[in-house]
Amino acid sequence: MLVARWCGMRVERFSIGFGNALASFKRGGTVYQIAPIPLGGFVQITGMNPHEEFDRSDPYVYPNRPRWMRFLVLVAGPAANYLTAMLIGFFVLVTYGQYTGTTTVDEVVPGSAAQAMGLLPGDVVTSVNGKAVTKPADVTVLVRASGGAAIDFGILRGGAPIDLQIAPRKDPTRGIYMIGVLFGQVRARGPFLDAVKAAVIMPVALSAMLLKNIWDLITRKIEGGLTGPLGIAKEMAGAAKQGLLKFLEIIILISVALGVFNLLPLPGLDGGRIFFVGINSIRRRDMNPAIETKIHMVGIMVLLMLLVVVTFNDIKGIFFKKMG
Repeated sequence: MLVARWCGMRVERFSIGFGNALASFKRGGTVYQIAPIPLGGFVQITGMNPHEEFDRSDPYVYPNRPRWMRFLVLVAGPAANYLTAMLIGFFVLVTYGQYTGTTTVDEVVPGSAAQAMGLLPGDVVTSVNGKAVTKPADVTVLVRASGGAAIDFGILRGGAPIDLQIAPRKDPTRGIYMIGVLFGQVRARGPFLDAVKAAVIMPVALSAMLLKNIWDLITRKIEGGLTGPLGIAKEMAGAAKQGLLKFLEIIILISVALGVFNLLPLPGLDGGRIFFVGINSIRRRDMNPAIETKIHMVGIMVLLMLLVVVTFNDIKGIFFKKMG
């Protein structure tokens, strides 16, 4: 809304939620409302939907503004999701601190060299071949450089020091030597500027992870499925029960996921509209609005059908879980 106003576009409605307004007021030519369906919100900009009635000669409607302004307006929605993730992430980092790796064993991989030699969850690795270690990377470097030769590990178990000798095994898929452990993490507060940097980087790293997961799902490298509003609400409720930190972490993840999804170049999404603005800029003339609208309508119908399918799967999963 703010970007549309800055670009001189007419904003008819700003809505939190979907459906008929529960409460609303009008100011500056814009209706501000709260609606009952809490699946996000929308900004209604005059002329964005070619089927609506508007003065096509009005220079301040969406299709009559410069393409770079239309581009900025379309990017602004997903950008708000990223900004939300950054601000909440910054609050979490300043309040609770950043995740820092420890040398406390969180999990021992079944069938690994570590399990064979008796390493247990909760053990703290204090040294490798007599060299003190304080973070997981210290252990990883020495293990990978071992060439498979047995390594002496200094361990604290229940506060008592013990020694273990473990011969790393070569991972056939990655070609590196490993002992087969996952180290734990703790949150620790760091310098203020580090929190600012981490808050900016976090949504970018999460976006890359989400895009990789989407691709892995498409190529069937991993098993899984999509989650609809019910599944998201269930995850949020579960996170809330674990405390404010877990709740804020899942809000960050959802915000980034919404931003990534909306930027996908699919008809009906902001990414699809951005794609058409780009094509029109290259062609130096706009596509027939009626044709573009039909393409977006097909995309919206497909997305609605997808929403119905994933919501049905969410209901089915909840029902069968309740029924045991």
